[in-house]
This record gives sequence, structure tokens and C-alpha cells, in this order.
Amino acid sequence: MSNVRDIKELNCLYEHFERGLALAGNDHPLYRFNRLNNKEDSLVTVRYGEYLPFLQKMTLAFSKLINKDDKVIVMGETTVQWITAYAATVTAGGVIVPLDPGILEDEIINFINVAEAKVVVYSNSFDKLFKERGEELKTVEKFVVTDKTTFQIYSEDSYVDEKYTTFNNILALGEREYVNHNGEFVLPEQDVDKMSILLFTSGTTGTSKGVMLSQKNIMAVMKGIEPMLNVLTKDDSVMSVLPIHHTYEMSAGILAPMIYGCTINISDGIKYVGKNIKQFKPTIMTLVPLFAQTLYKTVWKGIQKQGKEKTVKFGMGLAKVLHFSVKRRRKLFKQILDGLGGEIKYFIVGGAALNPEIVDGFKAFGVQVSQGYGITECAPLISVVGLNDYNKESCGKLMPGVEIRIDKENETDSFGEVVVKGDNVMLGYYNAPELTKEVLSEDGWFRTGDYGYYEKGYLYLTGRKKNIIIASNGKNVFPEEIEEYVENINLVSEVVVVGREGKEAGEVDIVAIVVPNYEECEAAGLGTEDEVIYEAIYSEVMKVNKKLVNYKHISQVEIRKEPFEKTAARKIKRFLIK
Repeated sequence: MSNVRDIKELNCLYEHFERGLALAGNDHPLYRFNRLNNKEDSLVTVRYGEYLPFLQKMTLAFSKLINKDDKVIVMGETTVQWITAYAATVTAGGVIVPLDPGILEDEIINFINVAEAKVVVYSNSFDKLFKERGEELKTVEKFVVTDKTTFQIYSEDSYVDEKYTTFNNILALGEREYVNHNGEFVLPEQDVDKMSILLFTSGTTGTSKGVMLSQKNIMAVMKGIEPMLNVLTKDDSVMSVLPIHHTYEMSAGILAPMIYGCTINISDGIKYVGKNIKQFKPTIMTLVPLFAQTLYKTVWKGIQKQGKEKTVKFGMGLAKVLHFSVKRRRKLFKQILDGLGGEIKYFIVGGAALNPEIVDGFKAFGVQVSQGYGITECAPLISVVGLNDYNKESCGKLMPGVEIRIDKENETDSFGEVVVKGDNVMLGYYNAPELTKEVLSEDGWFRTGDYGYYEKGYLYLTGRKKNIIIASNGKNVFPEEIEEYVENINLVSEVVVVGREGKEAGEVDIVAIVVPNYEECEAAGLGTEDEVIYEAIYSEVMKVNKKLVNYKHISQVEIRKEPFEKTAARKIKRFLIK
């Protein structure tokens, strides 16, 4: 253990991987995944000791493929290749650009062009797209396809200098460079302050922003997340379920557990989660609230099906009154925990607030739930509720090194905008200095756009985020993006898009609140009847959905007769809209 560096001493991602190896040892499993989804006898285990040379070779390969600050796109489902492309690009001095594989094809092409990417690494499900439309990507010099069905530490393929190639061929290039370096790896000079990660926040060119993050930003979160994860050891195993292009999953679900030498189990996808939980028996999972709610409801359905609802509720009440230890709770509710793989101890929930009843429920069964608050621009963490902290009403305590102030519009207000400063705060928005100035001051204070208050060391949010809607699937939906389309409707004067709770728990409805342009309505022969105007606007708004991916679809339209209240800068006060 003497050669294990303290987390606070880590400066770059490569050192992060080195610490995991030193802590876990050569033979300890780092990644486990099924080579063929949901098939028997297809489990692949990649150990810490064999992965670091693999990362070294891929870093050498990327050092040949790209120059400093060149952009590399990575997209597709979670795989070891995805993670390696991310880490190797950053370590080689490039800029990794993770894309959401669920966005529209035109958006994929646009983002790659906006980033002026040199290399695109993608899963084979996108091979047809890039073979057909690759000529639209003028800056891309190499397309690299990955295949989850294989994982080769040493490739038998020979490197072919072609525009379209495979991940294993890139590995062959890395092996050749490794030999040229006499089997030694010298870490390239790391500029931890420069842009190393570029994250596009949304789906269209009009409103999407490219968040520029440095290794320093990412490592600040790795260090700051310690109060949440410091109970972990190399005997813990994580199951990765959420989309890996989300900074939350990459940070909390993939990178952070490695610091503690944990094993990372890559799920086969949402439809196989139940089977994967029983297969991998994770001790910790990162979730969005909807996923946590679904698991909790599944647990209770099982309890009710067995006719044990009263018995379980009595046991939960008894455990609370008698202050049962976690160990005793886990023994009492062993049968319930067996349905979750039998070993689950921790849930890390982010993306939105989780119903406190669910936090209490899992706690009663002996499973601790921790929540975090953050935003992509903060890499993405700002505050955390530690695993041994039961202040479930708050967003937790600030990460070490993060400063906060609450900017109130009026002195009498009990809340204001949350503004933070720290090493986790982004460098700015890509090629958008004016947008950057709106949220980031010259001395490093970042305006989150969220409203809340800070009391006795805890941060509390008073409402949903000012701009972002968290869809039912946990994805971020920026209302400005949808509003841009609705505002183009002649019959509309003003519009605000909001998210509201749906009929079912965990569901979110996207609602367009519209102020009609009555002059245009009259010119269109609609008259002044509210019902007629509503039907006409509703029909036009539904046409907008055809231009959006499913999770961004508007489900409801409301008519508002009065203009929205605005600030002195003529910006709509969104936080007043319910």
C-alpha cells in the first residue's frame, strides 16, 4: 500500500488509472462484460494489470493519429474500447468529444463538423451512417469502428493506414510504437489546464453549447467525490447502466470507482438490467431518479406478490424504532436484497431530486442512498450527500475546494441564484465567448441558473433548474432548443417550455406555455375565440415534434393571455413559471 498515491496528489487521468492498479493489484478484475449480450458463456474479464499496458499502447497509437488539441469523437454503447478511446485521447494531448448515440443523424454530422474532429471512434451500429455520409465530414481523417464481441489485448491484425479501420488495427499501431520504444511507456507531458473534453449540451445548432473541460476539472471532481465514495474498497463492484456520454456516469460510474480499485461491470443494456444485477451482483450502482423509482417499485411488487406487504412494513418500522444497524437490516431483509443481486449496498443518484420516501425505504432495507447536485459545466459535481449523511432534503455539502454565493434579486428574498467557484468549473463554451461571459466571470464565478439557499453547510434548491428539463429517461432537455422551433410559428408571440410531473411517478411531461400573437391569429381568420386559437396553435406545435427526438416531444400546450414577466434585461423570469 505504500506505493498507492493519495487521491489528493493525482493530477491527470493516467495517474488515476495507475492508482487503481497499485491499489487493486495485477490480477484484480477491472472490467467485466458479456461479449454477446444476454448470452451464456460470453463473460469477458479484463484485469487491472493487463489493462494499463493496453491503455499505454492506445495512447501511443493516438499520439500518432492526432496532434495536440485535435478532436476525437467517441459514440456508442458503453464498452472498454469507448472508455479507452476517451482516456487515450486525453492522455495523448487531444480533445475527446463524447456524443449521445441517441440523437438524430443530422445532429451527429453537424456536431462532428462543428468540433472539426480529426478521428471518429464509434460502435458498429453506426458503420452504415459513416460509410454513407462520411464525405460530409471534411475534417475527419480516420473512422474507427469498435466491436463489443471482441476484446484483444494483443491484436493479430496488421495496421492498415486506411480512412476506415478497426479499433484492433489502431491497437496494432500502438503495439508497433510500443516495440519502437523498447517496451517502455513514457507519459506524454500533461497540460492539465487546457481543454481536454468537449461536451455538447443539447441537440441543435441554434441552442447547443459546447462545454470545455480540462483534466484539472475532471480530477477536481475525482478528489471532491471522496466524501461520497470513501467507504468503497477494491472488494466493491459497480454496475454501469446509464449512458456513458453523460459526464455523471463517466465520472461517478466509471472513473471514480477505479480510484478505489473497484470492479466495473458493464451491463448489456436497459432491457437486461434485471438479469445483469443477478449475474454481476454489484455492491454499488449509479442511477437517475426514474431508475431508482423503478427498482423500488419492482421490489414492492415482489413483496405484494408474495403477500408479505404487512410483514415487511412492520419490519421496517421495527428497524427504525429500534435503530437496527445496517448489518442487522440486511440480514432481516435478505430475501428482498437477493432480488437486487444480494450484494447491493449503495445507490448513487443524480440528475434530479429523488423522492425522500425512496431514500428512507432503501435505507430501511440496509441500502444507503447518496445524492449529488451538479451541472455539466462543473464537470459535473458541485455538492454531495455522503453515504453516511441522511440529510435527504438537501443537495448535500459542497465538494472540497468549491466556493458558493447566493445571488438574490432582492434583499428580502429567501433564495437566489446559486453561483459557484472552484477547480471543477469549466473553461467556457466552445467558440462562444459571449455565451461564456453570461455565466462565467473573469475571476471564475459560474452562474448555475439554479435557485436555492445555503444553510449550515448544506445547499438546498428551491425549485427545478432554471433552464434544463430532466426527461423521464434522465436525459437533459434544454427548453430553448424546443422554443426555437415553436417561436417560428407565426401564431405564437412568446413561449416557455417547462417540465411537469406526469400522471405516473417519475414521468415528466414537456409542456409548451404559449402567448398567442393575436394579430397574426386575426389575420389568419381565426377570430378571437380561445378554443379556435388553441386548436390552431396546438396543431402547429405538434408538427414541431416531427423535428425532435422522442424524449424531447411536447406533450401538452397551454395558452397564456398575458405576456411573461421579465427582468430589466427583458429576459423571461422562468423561475416564476410553474
